[in-house]
Amino acid sequence: MRAKLAVLILSSFCLCLLAGACRPAEPTPLYLPTSEHLDLMKTSVFLVTEAARQTQTAQPSSTPEPTATVEIFPTQIPTIERTPTPEPSPTVDARDCNRASPGEPFDITIPDDTAVYAGEEFVKTWRLVNSGSCKWTRLYKLVFFSQNPMGAHQENFLPAEVLPGQAIDLSVTFFAPTAPGSYQSNWMLQDADGNLFGIGFNADGPFYVRVRVTNDPTPTPTANP
Repeated sequence: MRAKLAVLILSSFCLCLLAGACRPAEPTPLYLPTSEHLDLMKTSVFLVTEAARQTQTAQPSSTPEPTATVEIFPTQIPTIERTPTPEPSPTVDARDCNRASPGEPFDITIPDDTAVYAGEEFVKTWRLVNSGSCKWTRLYKLVFFSQNPMGAHQENFLPAEVLPGQAIDLSVTFFAPTAPGSYQSNWMLQDADGNLFGIGFNADGPFYVRVRVTNDPTPTPTANP
């Protein structure tokens, strides 16, 4: 606004000068600008200069246009749930799990080839050690395996649990045959799943009772526990 006013004043001043110059020459005294005219001219020049300076100042400096930024949105990858693979259970060899060894002493009663009367009742007791890695529970059995059962009950549950390393005394009641001769009855242990095991290197050997039946009125006395 001030710049326009200064230009307008300067233009009016110039028109006045031109109008005076176009008049016919008159014998008038030489025109000399007054102090007011000089002040007006200084003011006009100042306003024009100031307007030009402000115009230059107002011009915005050349700044680089901002580079367009590309906004990247993260792609959500669906999570695939993996079912954990169960670790294989360690396989236990049945021979290492269920294994028996003769105790000390092994034959608690009725040593091998003990003489008994025909038809006589006697009790055989073995001492066995759990030399495997599995506990013998009350579901384990002492069972008849082969040869002559001699009237015994052929399946007998263990009277107590037996931890690995422990020993147990197992007894079976027999009845001697009526005919003289040598008789043997083989027995083994059976786990809760029906697997048989016994003594020996492969835990597959039976343990037994062997007696000599006689009609002699003075047979060899049997050992007492």
